[in-house]
Amino acid sequence: MNGSFLNIPFAVWGMGALVIAGIFVMFVPRADVVNKLHGTRFVIVRWFHSLVWLLLALSFFVRGMENESISGLANPLAALAGITYLIYMSTFFTTLRP
Repeated sequence: MNGSFLNIPFAVWGMGALVIAGIFVMFVPRADVVNKLHGTRFVIVRWFHSLVWLLLALSFFVRGMENESISGLANPLAALAGITYLIYMSTFFTTLRP
C-alpha cells in the first residue's frame, strides 16, 4: 500500500476506521429505544453507522493500492459513506427524538 494522509499511511487509517466500526457493532447509542424499532428504521438506526465506518475503511484501503483502476474507487466509496451517514443521521434524529 502506498500513500498517506497527514503522514499516516492509509492502511493505518483503514484499521482505525475498522476499529470504530467494530465499536459501533457492539455499542448502540440509545439501545433501549433502538431495539424497540422494526423494519427499515431498525436496520438503518442499528447498522448504518457501522456501515459508514466500514465504507470509510474500504475507501482508505483502496486509496492506498498501487493499481490506478482500483484506487479510483476510493472517492465513490467515501461519497457512499457520506450518503449513508446522512440517511443514518436523519433517521436517527427523527426516530429517537425525546
